[in-house]
Amino acid sequence: MTHAQNTPVPAGPTTTSQDALAATLAALLPLGGGMLVMLGYSWLDIFGLILGVAGAAGWAFWWRNKHKTFFPKDLRGGSVGGIGALVAVIGILLFISL
Repeated sequence: MTHAQNTPVPAGPTTTSQDALAATLAALLPLGGGMLVMLGYSWLDIFGLILGVAGAAGWAFWWRNKHKTFFPKDLRGGSVGGIGALVAVIGILLFISL
């Protein structure tokens, strides 16, 4: 093997689609967590608030363990779409409960 074959390939600049997915994820994660806390509060008052905070923290912990970082370099549209669908369901439930 030559030296050129052992040299790691430098990571190129991020693409526009990856930037758009990261921006969407950066908006959806805190929005979903906050809506989860509001949903818990609207259903069960203070106990629901505590459960909502625990659920939002668990969601963030799960996402970080799954991807090893909050904003991975190789985001997939399916992951962000799944988060979007989950936030939409939480929003619908919150709208119905208010």
